[in-house]
Amino acid sequence: MDKRYFFKVLPFFLMLQKIECWKRVINDHSLLSKIQESTLSNVATMAKLRKQWTVDEITVAAELVAAREKAKGKLDNAITLASDSSGVQQATSSAIARHKAKRFMGHSNIVDLCCGIGSDLCALPDNAIGVDLDSLRCWMAEENTNKTVHCCDATTFELTDDCVIHVDPARRNSAGRIFELEEMIPKFSEVVTIAKKTSGGCIKLSPAVNPEDIKQLPPFEIEYIEEKNRLVQAALWYGSLTQKDGKTTATSIKLGESFSGMIEPTTFSKKINKWILEPNVALERASLHGTLGNEFNASELAPGIGLLTTNENPKSPWFTSFELLATTSLRLEKVVAVLRDLKCTQVEVKTRGKTVDPNQWQKKLNKKASGPLLTIFALRLGKKHVALIARRFVSQ
Repeated sequence: MDKRYFFKVLPFFLMLQKIECWKRVINDHSLLSKIQESTLSNVATMAKLRKQWTVDEITVAAELVAAREKAKGKLDNAITLASDSSGVQQATSSAIARHKAKRFMGHSNIVDLCCGIGSDLCALPDNAIGVDLDSLRCWMAEENTNKTVHCCDATTFELTDDCVIHVDPARRNSAGRIFELEEMIPKFSEVVTIAKKTSGGCIKLSPAVNPEDIKQLPPFEIEYIEEKNRLVQAALWYGSLTQKDGKTTATSIKLGESFSGMIEPTTFSKKINKWILEPNVALERASLHGTLGNEFNASELAPGIGLLTTNENPKSPWFTSFELLATTSLRLEKVVAVLRDLKCTQVEVKTRGKTVDPNQWQKKLNKKASGPLLTIFALRLGKKHVALIARRFVSQ
């Protein structure tokens, strides 16, 4: 056999062997049970397992068990999932996948490009198909979704102009997380070329992306998505799947709500009113906290700080409201004195712009925790460093 041909086909055969190993392991409930009960760092345990299974099978089983554990609370099919840990890490949660899938309803030609283990594909309508370059990921996606998955390059997959797509470019490589759009795999410019061949779609991006970064693809709508109080992804909707053309959308999976609008500047006030409003992370990232805050005459405490203040509690689900109890200079002894007067030493510390280390402050202030839990905002407002002591509003 020609050496060049041998080394060309070798990776293909190695991948086939790897997939076959996964197929054996995922159906070997005895092995998976043993792995769950065992400590693999124990030499005696490994020796015992080796009498019945190969090293590759044990390794894959350990990876599968770890991935399923990691997927709990994130993926609906965690118990039966076919994945490794990195696949789970990169996967869209089932809740977000279901939310995005709603826009694809009614479309007959749906393709999920760079589908990975199939977390988004699983939620898409039954007629959706997947595409991924990694053979193992394709097998995992088929196992997890029972849908057709093609193993090929997303940039060369033939698409028709009536199809809608979901595409999830890789934002990690062997060196770690990717931050630049043109370093994604495929590159953003390549994704734009693909998108222009279709009627519409959704591009999954980092929540760090800004509207000015993606002017190549009008008309579009950026949706920033929060889940469990964390900003987890940005969905770039374009073409026929755009619902709020030219607007920005904030979505809270926790609230089950979305808010869309044009970005409006906030007013600023040196006066700190009775209520401090902390916006939902998706609302703030979408720069819509001012848009919504303007509806109830709220003003921002300082340019770019994100926190609003108002005389009346709007009781909006998009803001956490805090009743202001006291204001003092940002010095530990001053804060301690105020807390003593309020008969409280049980606090949470919040800050903006790394004005203080909130963990250090909490340790110093919570030595003898007593009284109701209060919140301290450690802030720099203009040239002043202030501590706002407030009580979180809890709706009945």
